[in-house]
Amino acid sequence: MTKNNFRIEQKNKLNQKIKYQYKKDFLVFNEIKKILAIYKNCKNILIYIPLKYEINLYKFRHFLAKKYQIFVPFMQDKSLKVVKLRLTLDKKSFGVYEPKDSFLQTQIDIAIIPVIGVDANFRRIGHGYGFYDRFFETISYKKPLVIFTQIIDAKSYQTFSKSHDIKGNFYINPYKKYFRKVKNNDRNISRFNSRFYRCRDWICSRQKD
Repeated sequence: MTKNNFRIEQKNKLNQKIKYQYKKDFLVFNEIKKILAIYKNCKNILIYIPLKYEINLYKFRHFLAKKYQIFVPFMQDKSLKVVKLRLTLDKKSFGVYEPKDSFLQTQIDIAIIPVIGVDANFRRIGHGYGFYDRFFETISYKKPLVIFTQIIDAKSYQTFSKSHDIKGNFYINPYKKYFRKVKNNDRNISRFNSRFYRCRDWICSRQKD
């Protein structure tokens, strides 16, 4: 199967799973809260304004805003920038809603990113436009912890990605939870590895960086 065929197949599945989604949103958000509870140094979180077939974390923004600064992507040319989440939202290209542009410079600690699927190397399969990939290439500070979300389980055991595709730390959907075990000097990452490796609910994906 090619990367494009995999993307088309998963999009068809996603479009069939739109109804009765609230429980799925809550299940995924509940797991994200557990990760945030471990990642003590987190201050700035990147979420997204969801499309109709994506996990809706936007509905939980008031909970997140009690502890964190919330940012969302803003499309700029062929890449993204991050802007602070604020009302009102305007509908832009590809049916995506965005807040007004801002010139605030910030560093993201955790990036929560929707996917169409995840390949064998724990890299993101998106819509094929490369916005997130280009944005991550421009990050000059320490790369944020990356959490992939989705309303279906689309973890592939085939490799479709290239080196520039974003590699995640976690992939959470309402049915299964995956984490990538890595060697890292970050104490928070070490705690993730040890805690989730012992948890039978989580599936460990042993990938090399």
